[in-house]
Amino acid sequence: MKVSSLLNISRLNQLSRESIGLVCCCIMASAFLIFPQTAISLVAGVTSYAIHEFGLAFIIIPSVFVVLAFAIALSPWGRITLGKDKAPEFSFISWVSMLFAAGMGSGLIFWGVAEPIAHYANPPAFIPLDEVGKDTALALTYFHWGLHAWSLYAVSGLVMAWFAFNRSRAMTVSASFTETPRSNGYQLFDLLAVIAVIFGVAGTLANTIALVQSGLEQSLGFDIGGLSFRLGLLLAITFAFTISSTLGLDKGIRRMSLFNLLFVIVMLVAVLTLVDPLAVVMTIFTSSVSYLQLLPELSWSIDDSSRGWSEGWSIIYFVWWIAWAPFVGPFIARISRGRTIRQYLLCTVLVPTATTIVWFSVFGGSVFEMSILPDVVQATSSDFTLGLFTFFEHLAIGKILIYSAILLLITFVITSADSAIFVTSMMTGSQAIKSKLMWSLVLVAITAALVLKNNIDLNKQIAIFGALPFTLILLAQAGIMIKELIKHKE
Repeated sequence: MKVSSLLNISRLNQLSRESIGLVCCCIMASAFLIFPQTAISLVAGVTSYAIHEFGLAFIIIPSVFVVLAFAIALSPWGRITLGKDKAPEFSFISWVSMLFAAGMGSGLIFWGVAEPIAHYANPPAFIPLDEVGKDTALALTYFHWGLHAWSLYAVSGLVMAWFAFNRSRAMTVSASFTETPRSNGYQLFDLLAVIAVIFGVAGTLANTIALVQSGLEQSLGFDIGGLSFRLGLLLAITFAFTISSTLGLDKGIRRMSLFNLLFVIVMLVAVLTLVDPLAVVMTIFTSSVSYLQLLPELSWSIDDSSRGWSEGWSIIYFVWWIAWAPFVGPFIARISRGRTIRQYLLCTVLVPTATTIVWFSVFGGSVFEMSILPDVVQATSSDFTLGLFTFFEHLAIGKILIYSAILLLITFVITSADSAIFVTSMMTGSQAIKSKLMWSLVLVAITAALVLKNNIDLNKQIAIFGALPFTLILLAQAGIMIKELIKHKE
């Protein structure tokens, strides 16, 4: 009787946690659909205030996580296995492809040309005019997409993996703080993580739809329907990621991630053969050197004369990565059982960072070596979504590349969305298909409101809204992880 009562209480707590999360997010989703202008303006105002008032903190926190990730990886703690006596569940290639695709795949397509060109055309004031060029523009881009982003993901995932596999707790944010399953007080942390995930992915999904529309219109040469097209594409993507998420981690997400990885390699090689490969190799080297040289200056301070640039780029990016940490963190934790802490941290930080450097060097870096540079600068200044497709139009198989990029954008965002639904269901204690369908509807409702506005900069601000309160939780988790490692005995 006692065991039965405990089981009933556990089921009630699980239902309560799931229901509270769904009710809160449904209320927000309804507000965005019924009062899109008011809701978006309110959220954007909150994020703008936080970015301006606490900007330096959002620069320093990811920098601390970079130091922490390498310190743990290179320490004796790096030999500890996540989940003792367990071989890795996935092969190395499957593992890397899943963590990379879930983390920032579609973003690389979106910003691969646009961001380096934007930094070149409008550099921060702390960069001397005679130093503004390809390597500096790329280095500033790496600062946003490299070590800092992936260290946030890696440490967040390490905490999740440690308590799940080495302390036999649930893979939730609250489990980092208490041994009591579904402790009511700490369930608030799970709810904040879910909000961060939903808003972060909604902003990315809305930006992806805008880029797909821009690519098709530029390729076809006419307006393809505006709002009706964007909403139709959103419904199609929703159908795809909902089906994928219901298939589960192995059948759905893993296969889609492997497809994305192969597609990325094919596109990368195709573009590389159409530009100057030797120039790209030199760009990878010289821009990486510039990146390492700029890191100390960029990581711990904000130049007063460049505050506008920092708030518009660096701070928004880093808060965005924090918003994605409760999504990417537990996801890469879930697929990393059997890895040592050293392998987990070094691969999670360095492999995607290296891939990011190669990607931006091939796409953005190649533009600097071509006569089309002024055209791409003009196109990017007019609309960020035009940079990539203007670049492709001047290559030999431009049309094929445009359509390939559009397809890759869609498959990447499907992978990110179904991974988000998987993690959200895990955080709220239910992997039932009904729960996944409900979370899919919430995600779509918020995205639909953003699609109605169709403002890329606004999408970025909405995407980081959920990260603002979660930042403190992430810092607390890092502190708990250090304490756990100090107490650990082999």
